[in-house]
Amino acid sequence: MSFRLYNAVPRLINPIRRTPTIRILSFHTSRACAFKATKTINDGATFIKGSVNEAVKLPPRDKVAGSYHWDFERLLSVALVPLTVASVVNGAHPITDLCLGVILPIHCHIGFDAIITDYLPFRRNPIVNKVATWGLRGATLIVLYGCYEFNTNDVGLTEVVKRVWNA
Repeated sequence: MSFRLYNAVPRLINPIRRTPTIRILSFHTSRACAFKATKTINDGATFIKGSVNEAVKLPPRDKVAGSYHWDFERLLSVALVPLTVASVVNGAHPITDLCLGVILPIHCHIGFDAIITDYLPFRRNPIVNKVATWGLRGATLIVLYGCYEFNTNDVGLTEVVKRVWNA
């Protein structure tokens, strides 16, 4: 009885029910909408043409290009551990001072470059990104030259750290 009573009552018009499910899932299908066309790249990624997603240029896929960068970063990080231990145990030596004077500034350069990439991305701040990137490159070159001068014309990095630590 309740089933017949339900069918006899006129239903309220629900605009969502009248809209096809596909139309709801794809946001909007009319031509007046800002999302006009959807593109599919060969790797299956989909983006909406005319949106902020289009500004990102995807590099060509290469399985080993990213791993070289990652491996180089890890190699520098791992190399700092035995160099520091050797400097503490053996004291000042020209070879360990030279290696520390090269590896430490490059390690710091990679870290600061990651900060610039993360917090000042080129697509949002193109001018500030370029200024910060070139400023970092210049500072890294100045620090490398300073380490060279300090190691060749002064007491060296290890001896300075030892003197500062004992002061």
